[in-house]
Amino acid sequence: MKQVKIGRKLLIITLIVIGASIVVFVLIDIGIKPTIIAMSEAKVEYIAILAMNNAVNKILGSDIKYTDLTDVLLDKDGKISMIQYNTILINRLARETSTLAQDEIRSLGEEGVTVPLGSITRSKILSGLGPNIKVRIIPVGAVSTDFTDEFQQAGINQTRHKIYLQLRTQVRIVVPLGSETINVSTRVPISESIVVGDVPNTYVNVANEDQMLNLIPIE
Repeated sequence: MKQVKIGRKLLIITLIVIGASIVVFVLIDIGIKPTIIAMSEAKVEYIAILAMNNAVNKILGSDIKYTDLTDVLLDKDGKISMIQYNTILINRLARETSTLAQDEIRSLGEEGVTVPLGSITRSKILSGLGPNIKVRIIPVGAVSTDFTDEFQQAGINQTRHKIYLQLRTQVRIVVPLGSETINVSTRVPISESIVVGDVPNTYVNVANEDQMLNLIPIE
């Protein structure tokens, strides 16, 4: 009989421990985990953008000139008729930057970030206190790159033409008991020039080599 009572007590204690563990897990999952992820997003986004900007600087640096990326074509009257992009160079730079950006994110992500446990209380007194919670950063998929441009009025009969490199990726924030995937993007200015004279009615779109000769009206 004593063994039966002891067995029942152990069973009850085991069930209580399991029940308490489930309650604690649910409270963490509902209350604490989203807060940790939300507080980590800004740090993770900063690291991912820093990694992509580092890749752009290493691949393009200060050696890329406006004339390397474009050819300004004139008509018989000496007026600008078209701005044509160096598609082969642009595509090569985009591929190299994408690959390096992926490596940079992975390298910086291995260090991860930390969030003090006291910060999740949103209390100014407890902020920065307590043990640190390790947050890992894992790249998801490849870094996509697109060259974009814009025209800005720069004076009488002058237009500033800016060329940008847009990078986009996804990174996963991994915390104890959960994870979250966020989208990160950055636009880095690559080169610019002042176009003197009338802005051409067309330019060559360089989204890919298949569209090398596709003429798109400028708005």
